[in-house]
Amino acid sequence: MSKFTPWVEKYRPSSFNDIVFDPLNKQLLENIIKNKCFPNLLFYGPPGTGKTTSIINLINAYHDSVNCKNLMIHLNASDERGIDIIRNQINSFVNSKSLFNDGMKFVILDEVDYMTKNAQIALKYLLQSYKSKVRFCLICNYISRIDEALQNEFVRLRFNQLPENEIINFLNNINTCEKLNYTSEALLAIQKLFNSDIRSMINYMQSNEKIISNEKIISNELWNNLIDRIKKNDYKENIKYINSLTLEYNIEKKNIIKNFLNFIIRNKKEYVNSEFLLFIENVMHIPDLNIEYMLPHCLIKLHKFFTQN
Repeated sequence: MSKFTPWVEKYRPSSFNDIVFDPLNKQLLENIIKNKCFPNLLFYGPPGTGKTTSIINLINAYHDSVNCKNLMIHLNASDERGIDIIRNQINSFVNSKSLFNDGMKFVILDEVDYMTKNAQIALKYLLQSYKSKVRFCLICNYISRIDEALQNEFVRLRFNQLPENEIINFLNNINTCEKLNYTSEALLAIQKLFNSDIRSMINYMQSNEKIISNEKIISNELWNNLIDRIKKNDYKENIKYINSLTLEYNIEKKNIIKNFLNFIIRNKKEYVNSEFLLFIENVMHIPDLNIEYMLPHCLIKLHKFFTQN
């Protein structure tokens, strides 16, 4: 690969056995391969936890081939052109004849949680009409946005808590291959910072390869300090502080916010309720371009959550 290749592509697992899985998910998916019985699957969980990589490598392992691209189609289900375009693409794919491969066909639909309810219902009827010919694999971040009737057509697998030791081993392989100097403590701090978001861990390591320092990895003490600052409700000063963090730690502003919210979910259960989780879901969907405008609102809302008890 070129030296300019993003590391997330360079180190993307190319076989099923190389993927970091939750033990239960690994057992379920291995049984699919072993028994050659492939159901419709719905993978859900936070970004960067390996949902898309897992489904592509699972299909390859099921067909015992790494060259079965003509037996799968990968579409973005949130396509603004609507369900009719997706339906037409699926119809063309399912009814096409393969010259080199024969076997079950697979439709991978990403970002299904961005589809409207009507589109999800239409998708349900579409997959029911192809039960004998094709398997559908849906991918989303928020299963709460998926219509229950559509959910019931799938075996659902949650991608969230990946084994810490396997993540560390994966990061250490990059550390060795790229001749970096991250200590084991630094790799553990990176894992804690991004939880199970391996994609963000890899991007962080690449963007900071020239300025490696254990002191430049965000710690829990910093997050606790940010909570104390937000409680004081000086949101203008807090915006300046967050801006300084993005420069000091070389992390995008949206990722600062996302990682801070993940820290609260994992370590500050006293603030976590249904209203807080809904707030987080909305924040995660804020486009990068709008984070500057939404940051004051986010800080005011967080002040409310932190001081209402």
